[in-house]
Amino acid sequence: MSGQIGFIILSHNNPRHLLRLVRRLQQMYDNPPIVCHHDFGQCPFRRDDFPSDVSFVLPHEKTRWGKFSVVSAVLRALKLLYQNAAPDWFVLLSGADYPIMRAESVLKDLTSSGMDVLLDFREVPRKPPINPYPPPENPTLEHFVSPGNLEIAWNRYVGFNAWLPIIRPGPRIGRHTVYLPFKDWRSPFGADFKCYYGDHWFTANRKAAEILLNPTDKHLQLRRHLRPRIVPEECYYHSVLGNAHGLKISKATRRFSEWLGGGAHPQILGLKDLPAIISSRAHFARKFDPDSPVLDEIDKMLSTH
Repeated sequence: MSGQIGFIILSHNNPRHLLRLVRRLQQMYDNPPIVCHHDFGQCPFRRDDFPSDVSFVLPHEKTRWGKFSVVSAVLRALKLLYQNAAPDWFVLLSGADYPIMRAESVLKDLTSSGMDVLLDFREVPRKPPINPYPPPENPTLEHFVSPGNLEIAWNRYVGFNAWLPIIRPGPRIGRHTVYLPFKDWRSPFGADFKCYYGDHWFTANRKAAEILLNPTDKHLQLRRHLRPRIVPEECYYHSVLGNAHGLKISKATRRFSEWLGGGAHPQILGLKDLPAIISSRAHFARKFDPDSPVLDEIDKMLSTH
C-alpha cells in the first residue's frame, strides 16, 4: 500500500478500548505512526501495557470538555507525530472511535480525492442567518446547520461574551457566560479572515499539518480569542484551514456517528446500528463502548475478503 497514514488519538477514559483501537490500527495499517494524547489525570493506566512504538504526549494537558485544552492537546500530538514521522495523511480520532473500512480502501479514497482536508465546516453567518444553509455532506451532522445551532455558534465565536462569577457545587468558583447581541470588536474575524465552525473530527494531509504547526499572527490571535470561550475545537481548525489559500477541503468527512438530530454528544453505537455503519461507506465511526459486541462484528466484516 503506497503512502502512509498517521493517527492522533485524543482520549481521557476507557484505556481498554484505546488499546483495542491502537492494536487494530497497527494491524490494519501496517504499524503506522500513532500518537496518543491521554489525560492521565482523569484516567491513569500503565503506558507499558501499550505497544512500545505508540507515542504519548508527555506531560499531558489537563483536558476538559469544551475547553481550549482540547485544541492544545491535539496540536501537541500533531507536532509529536510529525517529529517522529512524515505521514502523507493524518487522522484525528477520539478514544471512542473505531475503523470501519479496510485500510487500502481508505488510502485509495484519500489519494484519489484530490483534496487536502476532509473537514465538516461552514461559515458562521451574520446574526440572524439571512438564508437557510444547505444540509451537510454527512447527513448525521445536519444539526450543525439548524438555525438554533448557527445562532449558538455566532454567540460562542463571534459575539461579545461577558463572564460573571458564580458559586458552583463543591463549593467552587465558576462563571456564567452572558452572550451580548453584538460582535466582539477584539476578535480576529473579518472580511479577510472568516469564522468557520463544524464537527471536531477530521482528516488532513501533510500540507494542512504544516499550516496548523506553523501558526501566523492571525492564528495566534485566534487562539487568544477562543481560549476563554466554550467548544473552541469546533472553530479553531475550521477557521485556520478554511481561511488558508490554496487548500482544497471536502466537507465529506467520511465519519459515521449518530446524533439523533442534535445534542452535546453523539449516541453510543451498538449492534442495531451495524447496517447503517456498513452502508455509510465511512472510514471511521464513533462512539463505542469498550468490548461492545458490535466491535467484534466490525472486525469480522473487515477481515472478510
